[in-house]
Amino acid sequence: QKQVMHHSLVLVVLEDDKVSLGCILNHPATKGYKVDAGKKGTSSTIPIRYGGDYAIKGQSPLMWIHCNQKLRDSGLGKSFGDQSKGIYKCSQEEAVEAISYNIAKLEDFLIMSGVCVWPKLGSSLANEVKRGVFEVVEQSKVEEVFQTLQTQEILTNDNLAENIAVANEAWQNAARSESSSVDDKEPNDTLTVGIGEGFDEDDDTVVFNSDKKVSQLANDALKKWVATFLLGSPTIA
Repeated sequence: QKQVMHHSLVLVVLEDDKVSLGCILNHPATKGYKVDAGKKGTSSTIPIRYGGDYAIKGQSPLMWIHCNQKLRDSGLGKSFGDQSKGIYKCSQEEAVEAISYNIAKLEDFLIMSGVCVWPKLGSSLANEVKRGVFEVVEQSKVEEVFQTLQTQEILTNDNLAENIAVANEAWQNAARSESSSVDDKEPNDTLTVGIGEGFDEDDDTVVFNSDKKVSQLANDALKKWVATFLLGSPTIA
């Protein structure tokens, strides 16, 4: 399961004394959400994304988020933590109503299904940030990252490579600047970027008895995971 965390973008949605919950943002699945728009029978569809293997009891299985100043100003949704200019969460009903009144477009949103869980006992998300497995994304980069993710499409055999390329582009856009420090931020700053266990993007080390770089092996494992568990076609990766 750790393959999916390679080059992942995780939105922290809940933080308490016992657990951290987060949604992976950059992996569209094979299903989409369709909304009819206008009187001419036109419609729009955006991908439903794999957020993790778990669900939050008592809440909708789908989480709708946006990063749009106009929608924030209109009062649509609530911020995560104290990030007044960051990513906002709203209910499906609120989003669909805003779309029906032409306040929002379906493409303004990302939709996730499921969450990831980091218990505070053991390998907590805060510990993984301190170890360098995850980095906290600077607030100034969140909107650009969000806009990159909005270009992804519903996952198919034909666009597997393209969707992963866009996921990696968003990950690169989110990368921490050299002036930041791992210790100066906490994971409840909302958006984190996963760099993989002991992974170094500039590492030219090759796998033992092979000419393949460690970094390429991690990329291949991620593609295999997406093809197998999200697309259901392990042989194409």
